[in-house]
Amino acid sequence: MFETKRLILRKLLPTDLNVIFKMRKDPLVMRYIRGPQTDLDSSIKWIEMMTNKWDAEKIGFCGVVEKETDKFVGWCGLWRLVGTEDIEVGYAIAKEFWGKGYATEAAARCLEYGFSDLGFSKIVAVAFPENKSSQKVMKKIGMQYIQTGIFYEKELVQYGISAEEFFSFTSK
Repeated sequence: MFETKRLILRKLLPTDLNVIFKMRKDPLVMRYIRGPQTDLDSSIKWIEMMTNKWDAEKIGFCGVVEKETDKFVGWCGLWRLVGTEDIEVGYAIAKEFWGKGYATEAAARCLEYGFSDLGFSKIVAVAFPENKSSQKVMKKIGMQYIQTGIFYEKELVQYGISAEEFFSFTSK
């Protein structure tokens, strides 16, 4: 589907199940997303939901794979921010790949896809106020703080970027 210098972003596959389940049951990976998932069936349903979302709307989370090793490192993609009209970018990277800039690289490519291919005028992201790593990713892809508000029934910070701001930011 998409490539970056070091990554391939592709549809999730049934063969990704074990690594996705491992990530979704890891309390550290999931601490700022939702509670850890304890049953394999929830990961199966999540993969099916993402596949259906891609087929229907051309958005959803996709698998992030390291080009050099072909290892599944996480997921990233665009999603409808529940309770709003906004499109959000989201990402999760497996612990063993933290600190390599993969979330930033994948998220930037998803923004490019959303603006260039889908014609979105604005994309947002939300995070817990204490999730400084996620906010660092948001800033690195050119997003600016918008507000602290209630999203997903939690108090989260919201960042955003317009298509014009993104293309100006990436041309520097």
